[in-house]
Amino acid sequence: MRRLELPGRGKDMPRLDQQDVKLIKKIGISGLKEQTQQILELKLRQQPENDGKQTPKAGNPVYKAMHACRASSRQELSRAHRIPAGKELTDNQVDSVVNLLTRWIAREYNFYIEEEDRQKSLSQF
Repeated sequence: MRRLELPGRGKDMPRLDQQDVKLIKKIGISGLKEQTQQILELKLRQQPENDGKQTPKAGNPVYKAMHACRASSRQELSRAHRIPAGKELTDNQVDSVVNLLTRWIAREYNFYIEEEDRQKSLSQF
């Protein structure tokens, strides 16, 4: 399976907020990867009847990652990442999507921390 590409960081893309960062710090990246696996199994492993409406836009960093990486529905996975809709995802496909979402969350977490540090240093003036 090819490595899926991370999206850019446009202004209209989802961002992590303070609650997301707290959750990531609390459960760690391995816990987050496990949570991502469970959500993917539940929402996307099989072709859902309500495809396109099964993934909320907020409430968990995994959901934000799914929308940012265009992996929130089987239609989006098909269009953006050439993972065919209509049949059950293979273990390799699930692993690829889990890795994509985990990489997005780690990247956004690092951007959040860097921005927080920059804001702290600006307040010292």
